[in-house]
Amino acid sequence: MQYSFRKFTLALAIAIGVNTSSFVMPRNCLALLDNQAIAAEPSELPAVAKQLIGKWQLTMVGSELEPLTLLFMPDGKLYLINSTRQSVVQGEYQIHSVNGQVYLDIFQGSFGARTNFSFNSKGQLILQQLFIPAVIQLMYSSNSNEPNIIGGLLMPNILSLTRISSDTNVDANLNFALFQSPANRARQSEAKSYVGAINRAQQAFFLEKEYFTSKLYDLGIGISSETENYKYQIVVIDSKKGVQNIAIPKKDNLKAYTGFVNIRPVVGTQEMTSVAMLCESLKPTRDLPSKFKLSDKPTCPEGYIVLSRY
Repeated sequence: MQYSFRKFTLALAIAIGVNTSSFVMPRNCLALLDNQAIAAEPSELPAVAKQLIGKWQLTMVGSELEPLTLLFMPDGKLYLINSTRQSVVQGEYQIHSVNGQVYLDIFQGSFGARTNFSFNSKGQLILQQLFIPAVIQLMYSSNSNEPNIIGGLLMPNILSLTRISSDTNVDANLNFALFQSPANRARQSEAKSYVGAINRAQQAFFLEKEYFTSKLYDLGIGISSETENYKYQIVVIDSKKGVQNIAIPKKDNLKAYTGFVNIRPVVGTQEMTSVAMLCESLKPTRDLPSKFKLSDKPTCPEGYIVLSRY
């Protein structure tokens, strides 16, 4: 079984262009490679481990992807923090020395990944050929049914992280990510798709009628106000300026979604255009979101994060 998993993972790594000298595998397979862990021991930490302790930020240059902060703790805990989503995922790390080469192993649950690491002349942390366990990637899965850690993070052979501070405190306002079942992710996918469809239908309706409607039936897209998992409703904030479309779960442990379509002027002209956005609640909730505020640059309600604008 383990051989089949390793063979599959190696094939996947080759297919997506990841250097196959380092790839995700079951945790016990990494342990079989060597037994010379030198991080997270109660005794005095070696210099190379001490250098890791603290917060490091990864920002993909030229990308719209959200920045990720890695917090290495002295006790071997590793926190992956998404400040934009106010969420954090806990993992573990170990440092191994094999034949003079130092490796960083990252674990989450029963899976782990190995990467080469070093520090450059600027003090930046350089990770090579990193393949982060998929279960950690769930904190970035809001735009897909499948885990996907900030898109291209799996692709580059070299990643550069800049030290933010030596502080090892975890912000009390952060929410530890709850790993959701495939069934719940599928239910949420319905809500995202439906709210997106209602947004687009409102844009088309306004183009024809020059006002927004509060009735799903008027939109003619065949979406019911209630399904097995969600209730859908429309709140017209101003029939000529903006409308809010909402999906509230009927069951626990599901996130809520809300969309907004507003009319705003086209810069440099006297014409008007409609702009839509889709937002997701940071936590599972069955509460209604607050109303959007009419603005040329609207933002998601408190407790929500933007998924897309169009």
